[in-house]
Amino acid sequence: MKNAFDAATLAAAKRKNLITFFVLTHLAFLALGQWMALAGYPVVIELRTKQLEMIQDLPYLKPLTGVLADSLALKILYTFAFNLVVGAFLSTTVSGVVFFLPYLIAVWRGFIIGVLISDFSLTPGMAAMFYGTFILEFGAYCLSSAVGTDIGLSLIIPERKGTDSRKKAFLEAFREGRHLYIFIAVILFSAAIWEICWIEYGGGLVTSGGLIK
Repeated sequence: MKNAFDAATLAAAKRKNLITFFVLTHLAFLALGQWMALAGYPVVIELRTKQLEMIQDLPYLKPLTGVLADSLALKILYTFAFNLVVGAFLSTTVSGVVFFLPYLIAVWRGFIIGVLISDFSLTPGMAAMFYGTFILEFGAYCLSSAVGTDIGLSLIIPERKGTDSRKKAFLEAFREGRHLYIFIAVILFSAAIWEICWIEYGGGLVTSGGLIK
């Protein structure tokens, strides 16, 4: 286990610039989205309204209020699995084969969260729980985005991996990146516990449009 974490730490260190880039991207567009919503831009207000209406009916949330509703543990496991497979691996790592796609996804995720939270009324405790979820989940997505972008760049500039072969560079980037998924999995599992317990016991978020759970 120690060797696995050592390998993950080394993989993170090699991608520190990419990780930093994605952290700054998420934060910058979070701030932009929040500012545009608070400034009252009509297109952003309309976007926020539509997104808030859609949240309750998102297909991937149905199991949490349906078959899994009575089991806290299963809701945590489901949220973890979804965020790991869809939120991280498919959305930001596999998509990295086209190296700029993880960046576009980061821009959208940061922006839309900023737009949505501009309408949230939070108690101090709820704020701690919400931002804790955000930091954990988006921290993991920064790591998975860095892995995906590194894989994509290895196909364009194989010399980054010390070879002229795109195939070898791709395989090396993939091997290194998979080690980082140890951290990603641990962070997303912690985020799932934090998020589901927040929803279960915190009562949701109060917005001008009502209560979101």
